[in-house]
Amino acid sequence: MEPADLVLVNGVVRTMDPADPHAEAVAARAGRIVAVGSNQDVEALAGPETTILDCQGDTVLPGFVDGHCHFEMTCLALDNGIKVQAPPYESLGEIRAAIEREMDVSSRHEDWVICRSSFDLHLKVAEGRLFSRRELDDLCPDRPMVVFASLHVSSLNTLAFQRLGLWEPGALHGERGYVHRDNAGHPTGVVTEIFLMLPELWTGDAFVRAVTGHGRDLFNAAGTTTVHTMPESMGQVAELRKLHRREQMTVRQRYYLIHPAVATLEEIVALSAGDRDSDWFLFGGMKVFVNGCAHDGLGNPIDDSKWTQDELDHLVQRAHANGVQVWLHSLDAHGVRMAARSIERAYSLDPRPLRHRIEHGGDFIALEDVDAVRRSGALLVTTPQFVRSMTRGVGNRFAPLRTLKDAGIRLVGGTDSTGTVPESVSILGNVGTAVARRTATGVVGSDQALDVASAMELFTTGSSYGGFEDGLKGAIRPGLLADFVQLDADPWTVSDGEIASIEVVRTIVGGRVAFSTR
Repeated sequence: MEPADLVLVNGVVRTMDPADPHAEAVAARAGRIVAVGSNQDVEALAGPETTILDCQGDTVLPGFVDGHCHFEMTCLALDNGIKVQAPPYESLGEIRAAIEREMDVSSRHEDWVICRSSFDLHLKVAEGRLFSRRELDDLCPDRPMVVFASLHVSSLNTLAFQRLGLWEPGALHGERGYVHRDNAGHPTGVVTEIFLMLPELWTGDAFVRAVTGHGRDLFNAAGTTTVHTMPESMGQVAELRKLHRREQMTVRQRYYLIHPAVATLEEIVALSAGDRDSDWFLFGGMKVFVNGCAHDGLGNPIDDSKWTQDELDHLVQRAHANGVQVWLHSLDAHGVRMAARSIERAYSLDPRPLRHRIEHGGDFIALEDVDAVRRSGALLVTTPQFVRSMTRGVGNRFAPLRTLKDAGIRLVGGTDSTGTVPESVSILGNVGTAVARRTATGVVGSDQALDVASAMELFTTGSSYGGFEDGLKGAIRPGLLADFVQLDADPWTVSDGEIASIEVVRTIVGGRVAFSTR
């Protein structure tokens, strides 16, 4: 046997493989795992050119797979958006002052001013509301401005409303969002579902700098080796493909195209037939919004479904017939029901197990729908950090993960990082929240908490399965890709509250060190 390229020794290796859960050492050759076992057995595979890394008793896990992430949007927001999250800001006044300071920084876009703030911003600032259009006009009269309070909710100034075609009272909101208007029919400022209507603002060098830099210093630094992501344009897909071919990326990507905003079904089907030849960058499937945020931007429930049930059924069945995996986004129980019906009906016509998923279904499902969703065959995606970062609607019945796991429903973990909550990229932060169920003010639904092994499965075996990658990733065993994360403490042995604070010491992708603190 040829010598290994890489050997890790003296580790507490938690393989996430139930057939062989524990080891001391791992060896890799040509980007694949070739041996898992004792120090003695694995060191025998080392040769004179082998890189040997001493883990010094640290815990080693499979590289984390972020099963639902807006990778490109996150990287661009961190480089180019004005960050005004609450906290640390406590009022609209403080946020306004911060925007004024940052608005003319040279790295910002020369036309649009994009500001990123927090979920439920109106509940986190002293004024108890969002910015009005007139306030933003006063702050920025000559450039279109957007202040996002989550990706789905924002405040716009007059120029932004006009540029997006939302000024007139009868204007059609292409994404079926909600525009608050005064008695004269003029927008008051608050609107939902405009993020896919914005022009593509950052391309070329700005895009390359953001995704290559933050791929390493943010995602690899969190132990993430793969993201299942949603590029915002076909241009981004083309640029990412070039970057991977040049080996400039340190994060693997499986990409899903948003329909219809980014790609038609015909374009998606064409890609599904030919873009499956890379371990680093490959096509995954189609993302469809069943609804938006399911409220008016201020927490008042509305039906913002983008399809009728028949329309959704027809779309899912067409994708299924062409072998395309479908992600169905829903942020309320009604949308989860719609998605489950469409998936069940597609499988009734063609039982191929295409692993169709309900994005956020693991968070917003109603308990009375658990049996129906299980029967549908849908996978449910959960974002544990929502328990910490959201305010509206987070209670004992939110994200009932223990009930779903006990029901036999397959769960996929995703951070849903968009730039709204910068720390959401942390897989360990999400795992810790799934275990502790701790909000900003206390614990909710402790009976729905997961044990550490089940929480870790969300971002290893669960997320790899959710992307048809269970034969490549999510565990440490011979034949799988050599993607590892080394931690300075063992999540199984620290307290629940300490999991999020564990340090990522080293992240290895394809047998190469992508990030290291040593």
